[in-house]
Amino acid sequence: MAIKFLLKTLLFVLPLLVIFEVLFRLGYSPIITNSTLFDFKMIRLQKRHIKSLKMLSIGSSVSLYELNSNIIIQNLHVSYYNFASWGLQISDMRVLLKSFVKDYRPKYVIIGSSIGDFISPSNDTYLNYVNTNAYVRNNFPEIFYLKNYNSVHQIIRRKHSAYPVQFDNWGGATLTIQAKDINRDKWNEHNIFPTQYTPDQYRELDSLGVWLNAQHIKLIFAQAPIKASYANTPASKQILQDHFDKCRSVVEKHGGYYFNYYNTSIFTDSLFFDQFHLQAAGGRLFTRQLVSNLKQIIK
Repeated sequence: MAIKFLLKTLLFVLPLLVIFEVLFRLGYSPIITNSTLFDFKMIRLQKRHIKSLKMLSIGSSVSLYELNSNIIIQNLHVSYYNFASWGLQISDMRVLLKSFVKDYRPKYVIIGSSIGDFISPSNDTYLNYVNTNAYVRNNFPEIFYLKNYNSVHQIIRRKHSAYPVQFDNWGGATLTIQAKDINRDKWNEHNIFPTQYTPDQYRELDSLGVWLNAQHIKLIFAQAPIKASYANTPASKQILQDHFDKCRSVVEKHGGYYFNYYNTSIFTDSLFFDQFHLQAAGGRLFTRQLVSNLKQIIK
């Protein structure tokens, strides 16, 4: 009876497994988290079979769009990958770095940051990725079709509704948006910071600093430029300065390096496509300044 039951179960499951494998080979990846970009990036990374990295970067869209991979590679000559993804908060970075550090054993971690990394709660769906055995997720990502089951319809719809992003060979995705296509609401966005979650994110940064220091990994925190009009009142300027001071204090307390590239005379409005994100030309300028500092650090 037991054998008969197992055979019936296999006959039921096998067609489903075949369907999922066909979907995977056609590029309809499993849904791992609620971030389409993160999932796509991890599936893409799995195909690279990277064994180790001397340096990695992480962050939200600021790191994704503004850290120019070619400039980093050509000037620092180190193994490197950009793990940034839309909307990551400091708490999410801390969770993911526990996994990335174990997998790739870097000596340096760069966070290209802006105030958007300190405004929202943690995204618990990233735990679905990090709590899966590293060997399994890196070699058999199809497991997520079953581990985080979603219908075929949901999987297909997600792929076709995804915002197109062109990654370079190191996970970056510089972006240029024409003036006519700039979102005016985003261009004029204001007063998004701080929020009720900001104190929690400062605590997460502190915990991350403690942990990386214990792992003998250098944290490099790069405060990205912000468009001049965001801080257009004395109160806004003070809020930003308090944020800069807080991050510097936390990072340096745990042996990390803090660099602030908020300079409205160098990073003029023409280099942005909204209040916080630089066009590709601005990203090149930002990365060159960062690389100049990194040359004094990277051994």
